[in-house]
Order: sequence, then C-alpha cells, then structure tokens
Amino acid sequence: VNRYCKERLVTDELPDRIEFLMPREGGDAVIEMKIRVVECGGALGLLGALTDITERRKTRMELQRVKERLESILHSMNEVVVSMSANGYWILAVNPAAEALYGVPGQDFTSGENHVLSFVHPDDLGKVKQFYDNLPEAEFDQLQYRIVSSNKVKWVHDEGHVVYSNRGTIRRIDHVIRDITEEKNAIDALKQSEAKYRDFFNSTSDMAFAITPEGVFMDINDAGVKLLGFENREEALASNVKDFYVDVSERERLLEELYDKGHVEGKHVRFKNKAGEPIEVAFTTRAKTDDSGKLLYHEGIVHNISEALEDQRNRVLRNAAGGMCHYLNTHLMHLHGSQEAMGEEMTTLDEVIEDFARGGNTQETLAQIKRIVETIRHFHRGIRSAYEKISEVTKAFNKAFLYREESYTTQTILDIFKCYGYEGED
Repeated sequence: VNRYCKERLVTDELPDRIEFLMPREGGDAVIEMKIRVVECGGALGLLGALTDITERRKTRMELQRVKERLESILHSMNEVVVSMSANGYWILAVNPAAEALYGVPGQDFTSGENHVLSFVHPDDLGKVKQFYDNLPEAEFDQLQYRIVSSNKVKWVHDEGHVVYSNRGTIRRIDHVIRDITEEKNAIDALKQSEAKYRDFFNSTSDMAFAITPEGVFMDINDAGVKLLGFENREEALASNVKDFYVDVSERERLLEELYDKGHVEGKHVRFKNKAGEPIEVAFTTRAKTDDSGKLLYHEGIVHNISEALEDQRNRVLRNAAGGMCHYLNTHLMHLHGSQEAMGEEMTTLDEVIEDFARGGNTQETLAQIKRIVETIRHFHRGIRSAYEKISEVTKAFNKAFLYREESYTTQTILDIFKCYGYEGED
C-alpha cells in the first residue's frame, strides 16, 4: 500500500484504486482504497476513500464459483445448450456438445459461420422457424424435428425458453437440444411391433387373449368371442376365464407351470363355451411381469383342437376296425375251409354207407367210417376254436366301445360302410 501511494504521486499510469486486506476481529477485511492526487499548499497530496468490500467480494467470489460450476455442468452435458439473442437469433454461446451433434467446431456457431437452423431437415425447416418465431410470446415451448449432420438424419428434441432481465425485457432465448435418434427409432420399432401384433391379434383364426392373474379378460379378439359364444367383445371383457373350464383344476395346474417356467406351450385343456358345449383346446401363453418379477397379466393363444382330436379318434377307430376285420377274416376263412372240408367228408361218408348197404367189405367200410368221423371231429375242433376267438374279439370290442345293441338291419349297416368306400354288392 505504501509503495502504491508513493508511486501514485509521481505517475498517472497506475489505477486510481487498490484493494488490500486489513486485519480485524473475526477475520481479515477486504478494503478498497480509492486515491485521487490533489494539490495542498503548493504540494501534491493524496485524497483517499476507504470502503469495506468484504461482503461484495464474497458475493462476487460465490458468483464466480457458481459460474464455474455451471460452466462445468454445461461442458459435461450431452445435450446441446445454445443461448441466442432476442432479435435475429444470433448465437451468443454454445456448449461443446454441439460439436458432437452437428459435426462442426463450436466456435463456428458463435462466429456466425454456422447456425443450428442450417442443419434442420428441409422438410421440417418451416415448422422449426415457426417454433423459434413463437418463442418470445410463448416463453416456453418444445418441438421434435430432424436435422442432417454428416450426411445422416438425426432426430432432436428442442426445448426453448425465454430469459428475462431485471427490467422485464428479454435478455436472451436459451435452447436445450437433445439427440433422440435412438429413442425415436426404438419407439417407432415398438409402434411397428405393436401394429404387427395387433394385426395378428385381430386376424388370427385362433382365440388371442390377455387376462389378469385373477382370470378377468383384459383383451380378446373376435375369434375368441366366437369360440366362447359371447354376444360381443364387451360381454367377454366382463367375464372370467375360470367360468369356461370344464375342470377348474386344469387351470390351477396350468398356472403352476406358467409361474414356474414363465410360459406354457400347447397345453391341452377342456373348455366349454357359454352354452356349456365342451371344446378341447391347446393353450399357449406367457407371463408378463414387472421389474420385480410380479405377474401383471398373461397373454397367449387358444387353438381349437376339437375337430383335430375327433379326426384322430376316427383314424384310430378306423385302424382298429381294419385290424379287427383282418383278424376276423382270418378265422372266418378258417371256418369256411372247415365247412368245405366237412362237406367233402360227409359226401364220402354217404358213399361208404351206400357201399356198405350193397354188401361191401365190412371191415374196410368200418375203418373208412372211423377215419371220416375223426376227420370231422378235427374240423369241428377248428370251428370251435375259431368261434371262441371271434367271440373273444367281439366281447372286447363291445366292452371297449360300450356297445349297445341297436335294431340295425343288414341293409343299414351296408349303407354306413358304403359311405366309407365299400363297393360290394348288397
């Protein structure tokens, strides 16, 4: 301070004020001393004024620290922060994120060589300019639009807001511009996926559904409405899937598997429609959970397999009937062969008896009769064996298919078999 005062007397190049610390109770005070050279009694003197600027300096230092923190935040942000003039949209300041988004140095914006509007996609430029023009009146607004940077189209989200001075005039307009290209692409892909899902949901011939863990329908397609016999979709959404199980324990087992594996595929379940008519279905569903694993709902497809199962049963029945017919034909041929052989032996027996009546050789005749009787007994045993085997099969057939005797005529039975390709004569 002494040196400053001495030099101040002899030169005008020094500033007219100086700051220094003055010890005081509770800590040093920051003092500003303003000096003016004056003439006093023919000699030069100093006229000074001391001002305690401790609080002012603290405030200034705090503001400086805040400014540095803000600058640090702005420099570390991924979003582009642009400050523009109230008139003409001159760029006053821009953070380093602009270089990453637009692909040009940040100083190109503040120098006027480039402007954020220069990168707007031509098809979006009109609405973006209107967005900028309306901001002074709107005070705050936001817009999504496309930009072209390094020959690539990007989507950005632009938030603009007006900053006022203490006098209430517009000081500047700040914009925060965020790259949302990946987010936009993900949303578009999700929308396309949802559209495809909804198209499949509405067009599939199978019942598509979404139900709560309690079984209440959240969604169901027209095929499901038809399958369960509802009048309309609204009636279905007021219903519970539990009411359409023939055996509700099947649902409990299905849910156990669903909770255990997260999905169920092709599970055979017996349903019934609103009228109580049974429907056999294949149930395919998956669980939808939240981040904690709590079940929100499950969705899936119900395929009506009643006709397929009926066709399968018919094929099994036809195959069983064909096998049985082959088995019976084998023994019927045995019966037929035995019948013809017995007929031949009986003819021979008649001839032997006639020869015996004419006085033929008695011993030889008796031997022939004995041989013929043994042969007839042999064929009789074969007939009895075939009869027993045929009876065994018919009894098993009656028991397996719970056969009840009906008054079918031979013609009726033949007519039934003709429907399946029989071409024999009546």
